[in-house]
Amino acid sequence: MTLWECDVYCKVEILNALTMLPPLFSAALACYMVKPKVWWRSSAAFFLICGWMVMIPFSTASHLYCAFNGKYSHILMRLDQTGIAIASVMVGWALSKCPNFTSFLSVAGVCICGLMWFGPEYLRIHVEWRTVSLAGMVLAYLSPMFWMRDTFDWSIPPLLMCFATGFILAVFAPLGAYSHPLFHVILIPYTFYVSKSAMNYEQSQESRLLGMDPEMSLEEGSCDEASSVAASRWAPDLGMEEIRLQVSDCWNTGDAKAHEYLVKDPELGEHPQKFDS
Repeated sequence: MTLWECDVYCKVEILNALTMLPPLFSAALACYMVKPKVWWRSSAAFFLICGWMVMIPFSTASHLYCAFNGKYSHILMRLDQTGIAIASVMVGWALSKCPNFTSFLSVAGVCICGLMWFGPEYLRIHVEWRTVSLAGMVLAYLSPMFWMRDTFDWSIPPLLMCFATGFILAVFAPLGAYSHPLFHVILIPYTFYVSKSAMNYEQSQESRLLGMDPEMSLEEGSCDEASSVAASRWAPDLGMEEIRLQVSDCWNTGDAKAHEYLVKDPELGEHPQKFDS
C-alpha cells in the first residue's frame, strides 16, 4: 500500500505518527526559556527531553504499522506503553528531584510493564487497563508540582486542562478516528508546562543552595560564561546534611576561578557562605 492508496484511517494513523515529534520541541523550548544560557547542561532538561525521545520511536512505529497493515500490533503497542512508563519515571525525577519518589514510580512502572508483558493473556492483549494505569502514573509524576513547591506553581491550571482534555480524547474518542491525533496535539502545551515547571523548580533549588534570590537564574552573572553547581549530600549519621558547592566565580570580571564551599543545608536554618570576589 502506498500513501496515495491510504483510506482515511490510514492517513489518520500517519498523522498520529507525525504529531509525536512537535511535543519534543515544545519541551526543549520551555527548557530554553527558563535557562537560556545553560539549559543544555541542566539535569532536568536532560531527563525531560530523553523521556520524550524514549517514547517517539515506539509510538511512531506502532502508528505506522497500523497505517499500512490495517491493524495494530500488540507487541508494538506494548512497547509504546512501556516507553510511556519509562518516560514517566524520568519526568517524575525532573519534577521532584526526589530519589524515594522516583523509586516509587519505578516500582509502579515495573509492575505495569510486568503485567502487560508477562501477565495473563487478557492483560497482555487488552489495552484499556493499561491506558488507565498509565494515566494514574502520569498523575503520580505530576503530583510533586503540588507538594514539592514553596509557592503555587502556575503551570498547574493549564496543565490540568491539557491532561483532562487529552484523557477524554485518548480514552473515550468523542471525535472518532480524529481524537487520537488531537490528543497528540494537546501534548504540545502539556509538555511545555511540565518542562517549565521542572526547570523552574531546578532553578529555585540551585538559587537556594547559593543563597541567591529565587527569581535570579544562575546564569545571570556579570560574565558571559554561566556558573555551574555540583551538589552532593553526605554524613546522614551526623543528623544533618552538608552540601559541597563548586561554583565558577562569574561575578568577578577577572579570570574565572573555581571555589569550593562547605555549607549547611538552608532548610536547617543555616545560610550559605558569601562568595569571595
